[in-house]
Amino acid sequence: MNLATQVCGHCGFENPRAFRACAGCGQALGAAPRPNGRGYLGGHGERTIVGVGGPSIDTRTTDVGDSTPPPVHVEESEPSLVGQHDASGAIRTGIETSFRRGVPTLVALEGGAGSGRTRLLFHAAELAARISPEVRVMYGLCREGDGPNAPISRMILERFGVTPSSSPSAVRGQMATIVAETLRSTDAITVSETAHLLGHVSGVPFPDSPFLMPLEDRPEELRRRAREAFARFVEGDAKQRPILVLLDNVHLAENDAWDLLQVMLSVDAPIAAVIAGEPPVGDRAAQLRAAGGVVSGPIAPLAESEIGSLLHVFLPTLRHAGEPVVAALAFRSRGNPGALRELVFALLEAGFFKRTDAGLVADVAQLEGGGLPVTIEDAIEARLARLDDLERATLDRAAVVGEVASDRAVLAQMRSERRPPGNRANPATLWPDDEDEVALATALLRLEEKGFLERLEETELAGGHEYRFVHSETRHFVYRAQPAELLARRHATVAHWITVTLELQRDGVAAMAAPHLEKAGMASRAGRAYLEAAKDELATMHTQSALRHVEKALELIPADEISRRIDALHVLGSLLTTLGRYDEATSAFAEMLEVSWRVGARGKGGAALNRIARVHRMRGEEEQARALLIRALELFRAAEDLRGVASTLDDLAQVERLRGDLEGALNAATEALAIRRGHGDARGEAVSLTTLGLIEHARGNLDLAEQSFRAALEIRESIGDRAGVMQSFNTLGIVAFERGDADRAEAAWRAALQEGRKMADRRTQTFVLNNLGEALGKAGRVDEAQASLEEARALAHELGDRRAMAEIERNLGLVALRRGDERAESILQRALAMAEEYGAKEAIALAHRAVGQLRAETIFDATGQIDRRAEESFLVAIDLFRDIGNEKDAARALSDLGQHLVERGDLDSAKERLREARAIMRRIGLAELERVERTLLELG
Repeated sequence: MNLATQVCGHCGFENPRAFRACAGCGQALGAAPRPNGRGYLGGHGERTIVGVGGPSIDTRTTDVGDSTPPPVHVEESEPSLVGQHDASGAIRTGIETSFRRGVPTLVALEGGAGSGRTRLLFHAAELAARISPEVRVMYGLCREGDGPNAPISRMILERFGVTPSSSPSAVRGQMATIVAETLRSTDAITVSETAHLLGHVSGVPFPDSPFLMPLEDRPEELRRRAREAFARFVEGDAKQRPILVLLDNVHLAENDAWDLLQVMLSVDAPIAAVIAGEPPVGDRAAQLRAAGGVVSGPIAPLAESEIGSLLHVFLPTLRHAGEPVVAALAFRSRGNPGALRELVFALLEAGFFKRTDAGLVADVAQLEGGGLPVTIEDAIEARLARLDDLERATLDRAAVVGEVASDRAVLAQMRSERRPPGNRANPATLWPDDEDEVALATALLRLEEKGFLERLEETELAGGHEYRFVHSETRHFVYRAQPAELLARRHATVAHWITVTLELQRDGVAAMAAPHLEKAGMASRAGRAYLEAAKDELATMHTQSALRHVEKALELIPADEISRRIDALHVLGSLLTTLGRYDEATSAFAEMLEVSWRVGARGKGGAALNRIARVHRMRGEEEQARALLIRALELFRAAEDLRGVASTLDDLAQVERLRGDLEGALNAATEALAIRRGHGDARGEAVSLTTLGLIEHARGNLDLAEQSFRAALEIRESIGDRAGVMQSFNTLGIVAFERGDADRAEAAWRAALQEGRKMADRRTQTFVLNNLGEALGKAGRVDEAQASLEEARALAHELGDRRAMAEIERNLGLVALRRGDERAESILQRALAMAEEYGAKEAIALAHRAVGQLRAETIFDATGQIDRRAEESFLVAIDLFRDIGNEKDAARALSDLGQHLVERGDLDSAKERLREARAIMRRIGLAELERVERTLLELG
């Protein structure tokens, strides 16, 4: 058996670990025979016919009149499918179409608990093994409370061979190896990026991932990149051998999982997917698209003839049931195989079926006399009545844990409901042995044998075993039968067990404990647990589940727990901002601000104002953002919260720079830098230095800008901040370009671009590609410039960055102008409109300068008069640049205007403008100085 599959020792077919018998040849999988609620697990023991929904009883060696159920023997092969001919035909057609045409197909099976959904999935595996023996079968089961990507996340873990005992480093290495083999790639970057993104989807952590970290504050981009990686991997896998995907309980799947399913169905490869779940799975599946087709429909109830056949599968030695018995079972079970199974078990345990020399016969007289189970609940209750006290108590306690229960959680409830065996005066007597644990294990084994529970082969908990209820109705029945006060105590015990025992074993402990705390009536503690769960999910960028948790937290955290409510509101607002739900985010932060005001929490109030300001900034509303940041700064200063002061000053510096108030931006960034240096915040210091460098660059102080950028680069390299290093490369490239060193600028930008692509930082890629496009266009490499700018434009639209979109459109217009493309004017006018809509003075000035360059191509208008529109555009640009203190670009616009005036023949005015430009360029050290001086020399 390898890590990812169970390889049949008989035929070599690879089966998912969840399978009990080989789909290829029918031989049982596993080393040791052990009873199982599905009825097909273990080694090659005595052959017994197994039916849908659970184990059969070997009546050949047991007195069926005894109330004790006979032993269950394992099945050597999968049972034949009783009924469901239409479903079986749809599955076969879907698989054949996919494998023959090499396209994805989907078959969705809809049915309630006990309808035979899981059995149909295993039937699909059998069909696929016969149609294509080389098929890879992948299986995923969704459980209640699973993560947002389940059951596909479980399927991915299965594919990579992840088990609870696997060490994190071994798992990551295994993933990288399998990804490389699947993609058939030697590109370490592509392989690593794909593995890291698949790890995000499946819940395998990659600490400090250079591909995931840059996407932490951009969940939609992270989700998009993860889907691309998933598609890349699945398509590569299916190109090597056809794949059958089996997904169970998909009615519990969240939207993210459905999105991944659609991604899988969109690749160009033979992938046959068969999914099963409760309504409305069929409706949801019908919304999906697959090249080979989508079929969805309900699982039909069993007909009376099929119930008669299945009755003989359950009871192989049954001689004759009789029409009244079959009719009664059909009526009471409503054609549900699981319900039928419960009824048959109850009748068998009640002695309804009698053993004779010829085989079993039904005692129809008992049926006519009444007193036998007549409904599914009657059947369950009758079977429960035959359990001993420990068995029934064990079942009750397992029901409290959930659909899947840990034996350790059941044991915790047992011990909480009895006195310790000794006394504290003699500690050795407090835990003298594990007698009760042994008794519990025995009870669980008996419950397996009687078909109530099934032990899971794979558990997510170390040091214990997990069990699921074979029939979910049984779990609901025993749960509802327990008194409310007892349920509350038991839920509290399970919550304590989770928090104490599992804290070091697995992630998501808070999310597991929170519902139990809530059901235990411990609202405040449940609220705190939901809040912690939200933060855990937020850390892994599972935004939707984090949002559900924090909304639940706010429902449960009492109004008088001010600090936690403020914390929860902060998390809620941040999540809503990330999701782009700005109005709701502002409302959450406003409530946070109001609560903070009531208790005079100035630091929290400052944080709320800061967050609201960021929302305005994202919308391009710099004036509103500035006003809120100033008030936030006042509150942080009053609270002596220097960390908050520094953060707000940095935000304010960015807003002031975009508004054109470079002096205000410089003052704010300088103070932020001093605070961060005082607190030893190296990463923050590098951020502030970069902000200062950008401000000095806008002011035309290239030497100071370069000093700041290089100092930031040194810090980032020393602390291993790869994202920061990449940003520093970009800014140093800008300085080199300003100084006319095009080769050095291009080298720096391509290094930054390469690193940005490695780290999947699409925002940085956008700005670097734009810078490259502008530089390549000026160098006359228009084809390369066009390609770079078009890639940047696509990224900017994905990110919704209005500033970047305006700048890229302007550069595209200038490239069109250099090409002589007649569309240049319309592109530049669109760029100007975008800049005016964005509202930043610098962006508007740059657009006017570009329009002026276009208009400078025309000296005379249609009437023969001098066309002064270019001069007007340049003058508007010059005034705007000077308003914001951007002497560097003002000098460039002056140079453009001077050159245009020379062409017009207005030499005196041209000399005046060119001399102004020369003075500024000499002081700053711009590369364009040489051209200006040469023109002035020529003019004399």
